[in-house]
Amino acid sequence: MPNQLNSGQLIASIQLDLADNNAGAISAFDLRHNMEDIAFSINKVVSSGETEVEFPFFNAVKLSKSDSSSPTAGADNGDLIAESGIFFPFADAVAKRTKRQTEPWLGDTGIDHDSLLNLNNDTHLQYYNRLGVDASRANALLGNMATDNRWINTSGIAGVGFQFIQTDAGATEQDINTSGNIKFMRDNSLIPNTAKGVAKAWCTFDASGVGNVPVVRSWYNIESIERLAQGKLKVTFASGVFVENSYVAIGTSNATTASGSQEDFTVNTVGLVMREGNAGPDDSVTKRTVTYVIRNENGDYVDSEICDLVAYGYSPSETSGTPPTMIGL
Repeated sequence: MPNQLNSGQLIASIQLDLADNNAGAISAFDLRHNMEDIAFSINKVVSSGETEVEFPFFNAVKLSKSDSSSPTAGADNGDLIAESGIFFPFADAVAKRTKRQTEPWLGDTGIDHDSLLNLNNDTHLQYYNRLGVDASRANALLGNMATDNRWINTSGIAGVGFQFIQTDAGATEQDINTSGNIKFMRDNSLIPNTAKGVAKAWCTFDASGVGNVPVVRSWYNIESIERLAQGKLKVTFASGVFVENSYVAIGTSNATTASGSQEDFTVNTVGLVMREGNAGPDDSVTKRTVTYVIRNENGDYVDSEICDLVAYGYSPSETSGTPPTMIGL
């Protein structure tokens, strides 16, 4: 039975049994048992730690594979099995040279990028730099970016800045929420954090038209204009524009022809009466309307060719804030 020896014991045995052969004292047994001991001791020599200082490996160690498809680790597959951990004594960071790595590599789909160091807010080349555009890489945002209803701001606080809210199943309609004013840097002008000052509907039209049919020239949120009689028209707003009928409507009608000169001016009075239509979401059934009436100085109903209408009011779900103080005599 061969002996399992360390490298020093093997060398001592060889020196003893295989001395100078001047006396012819070396036998076949001496050669055979030393060779058997060497073969039997290879694993012990390699695993004893002597390779770290006295007998280090000088070249890269390559583990050849015989079956790369095997799902289990084993010598037949040429696997390197580290049951304790791995050290990197020549790591670039000195502090890491004495650290044992015990976690396996998580693979290209399992790494938590935010846990990696020295990324400088730029996780990978295919991701957008959190601090903005990197001129050296020209990594401007070239694709669409979803925010998942999150807020975009300078503080990271919810409810501040801009927020995009999906309002339809197809994701093509979205509301944009903002918590503050919109400021234009060119002249420092502001759009206050409310849209109540924006007209919800408007139009300009010719009340006379052709064949008693009005002709609209430009419009917004106007569904139809119907001529009821001379100087009397019904304007129908698009559904959902106003929450109820207490909107502000302003109308003017003051010219005889669309192409008239500055002298072609007729003094007319516009009355906006009979505001009708269901309140709330029911206005899709009975839409909101207002009657547009034009009378001249003589009190006659007339069809003017230049008619304007502007309407302001509360949209559905819109709040009005603190009401004004009303003071009587």
